[in-house]
Amino acid sequence: MSPETTSDPRAQTCPYAAMASGQIALGAGTGRRAPLIKSTPLIGPIRQFTGDVVGFLNRTRKTYGDVFRLRILGVDMTVLSGLDAISMLENDELLSTTDSMEVLMKAVKSRLPGTFDGPQHRSFRKLHSGFLNRGLERDRRDEVFDCVSRHVQAWDAGYEFDPLHESQSQTVDILSNVLNGEPFPFSSKDLSTVVHTLIMATYGHVPLWLALNNPRYRAAQKRMNKHALKLVARVRKDPALQASTLVGQYLSHEPPAGMDQWDDDDLKIVPLAAYLAGYDTVASAATSMLYRLLSNPDCLARVRQEYQQLAQQADGHVDPMKQKYLRAAFLETTRINPPGAIVMRYATQDFQYKGYTLRKGDQVLIQISSDHMNETLFPEPERFDPERFLGDNATELKRAVLTFGSGAHRCTGAAIGPLFCQEMVSYWVNHFDLELVPGKDKPKIVAMPFTQPMGLRIRVTGRRLPALAA
Repeated sequence: MSPETTSDPRAQTCPYAAMASGQIALGAGTGRRAPLIKSTPLIGPIRQFTGDVVGFLNRTRKTYGDVFRLRILGVDMTVLSGLDAISMLENDELLSTTDSMEVLMKAVKSRLPGTFDGPQHRSFRKLHSGFLNRGLERDRRDEVFDCVSRHVQAWDAGYEFDPLHESQSQTVDILSNVLNGEPFPFSSKDLSTVVHTLIMATYGHVPLWLALNNPRYRAAQKRMNKHALKLVARVRKDPALQASTLVGQYLSHEPPAGMDQWDDDDLKIVPLAAYLAGYDTVASAATSMLYRLLSNPDCLARVRQEYQQLAQQADGHVDPMKQKYLRAAFLETTRINPPGAIVMRYATQDFQYKGYTLRKGDQVLIQISSDHMNETLFPEPERFDPERFLGDNATELKRAVLTFGSGAHRCTGAAIGPLFCQEMVSYWVNHFDLELVPGKDKPKIVAMPFTQPMGLRIRVTGRRLPALAA
C-alpha cells in the first residue's frame, strides 16, 4: 500500500461498521453455516487457491456471495468479502492473529510475536510506525540506491535475468542495510528455505514437527539464528546501532507485561521478521510493476519523462514521493496483481455475519482485494491505466487498494515498502533499456501464499543516457 492509501473510511465509522446495519450479530444464534463451495473431494480447490487466487475468489464470490467456505486438505476456511468484512479488521475484538503467532513463537523460540496481539499491541505498532516511515527512507536513500547499483553492475547489453529472483535479492539487501545496519548476510536459497517453511508452518497448517524437521531448514535456520544473536549483541553495545536499527527500537521500548527485559532469543526474530515481511510482497510488486511498464510502452515513456524532469532539478537522488506517475503505476499494478489478496484471522468468539454463523476458533480469510476489480470504481478493470490514480476521484480509488492489509494488523511496513519498490523499478527502467524475452514474456501467477508472477525473463538491451545514469 502506498503511504497515502488506507482502508476505506466507510469501513471505520464504528468498531464494526456492519454491526450498525445488522450485518453482524454477536452469538451464534440460529444462523446457518456459510455454503461450502463445490470442489474436488478431499483436496478441495487447492490448484485454484495456489494459482491466480484473486481471479478465483472473484469468480467464486459472484457465484456464492460475500460469504462462503473452502475446504482444502481437510482444513475448513470461511472467506468474507466486501467493505463490511474489511471493517472487522479495524480491531481485534472479533478477529485476531493469535493462533498464527503462537505457532510462530514456537517455531522460532521467541516471545516477540506475542506482541502482535493483546493489550500492548498498539504500543508496539507505534514503535514500528515511528521507525518504518517516510523519514527513514529519506534519511537512508543513498544506501537504498547504493544497494540497487551494486546489484545491477552486471547488467550489460544481452544480460538476462529472472525479475522475481532479482527483486527478492535486492529487496532483502535494502532491508538488511536500512533496518539491520549491515549487508544481507545470507544466501537467497537459505532465506527462501526459512521464509517459506515458517509461512507454511504458520499459515499453511503443515504440522510443526514436520515443517521444522526439514534438514535444509534446520541448517539454514541455525546459521541465521547464530548471526541474529551476534547482531543483537552488537546493537546492545553500540548506541549508534541502537538508534539506527529495528532491533535498537525494541531495546529502547518497555518489554511486554510480565517480562523484566528482552532476552537476545526474543529479539533474534527482529532481523528475520523484516525479511519475512518484504521478501515476497515488495519483490512481487516490483516484478509485476516492471512487467506492466514493459508491456505498456506509453506508460514506460511517461515514467521516464517524469524522472528526467525531476532529475534535472534534484539535489541528489530523485525522491520517489515526487514521482507521481510512478506511484500511480505502483497502485495500478498492485490493484491488478496484489501481492496479498487475503489476510488470515481467527474468530475470537461466536458471531453471525450476514446471516451465517462463525464459531470461536474458525479460520477466516478476509479478501482485502474485494474492490480491486469493481467495475464501478475501475471501469475496464483488467486494463492497466495509472491515470486512474491521478484524476479527480484518485483519493477514493487509492482507499480501495489495500495492498498491504488493513486495520489493526495492517503491515507496519506499508509506508516504506512501496517506496523501496518504486525506487528499485525507477532505477531499473531509467538506467537501462529492458525488454521482455519472447516466449517468457507473460508471468504465471502463483500464490505461495503471497501472489507472485513467475516465469518471466528480462533482457537488457543497453544502458541509457549518461545524464540519467549519474
